[in-house]
Amino acid sequence: MVINKSLESLYQLVHALKRQLHEDVEQLELDITPMHVRVIKIINKMRPCTAIDIATVLERDKAQITRLVSTLIKKGFIIKAPNPIDKRSSYLCVTERGMEIVEKLAVIDNAIQVKITKNISLDEIALFQQLADKMINNLRDQ
Repeated sequence: MVINKSLESLYQLVHALKRQLHEDVEQLELDITPMHVRVIKIINKMRPCTAIDIATVLERDKAQITRLVSTLIKKGFIIKAPNPIDKRSSYLCVTERGMEIVEKLAVIDNAIQVKITKNISLDEIALFQQLADKMINNLRDQ
């Protein structure tokens, strides 16, 4: 059945991508997980950024995000800053040490991008993006 084969291909793609990212992050010897990496990237990209923002983007519960953020603060990759709009929350900011990680991650992302799109045309990449967006929207429209 074509649908089952497509679903299996998606599982394999996601697994291969996660494995590659995990291996690349491990080589940096940062002692953080790929989920920590995603959190650092979100904080760097989304300014200002709160823990609630991260929970929304990652579709995770706030308790899990709080643990991830706490670890990143302890390691000196991010800091909390006062939120002038809402005293009950804090903005999260990437530190200089964290920015070094962001730069290394950008190199990893570029290498993965080159590797994953090898022998694939720009038209095929655009089509894949359209299909992936539709599939994501289908899963979110429940």
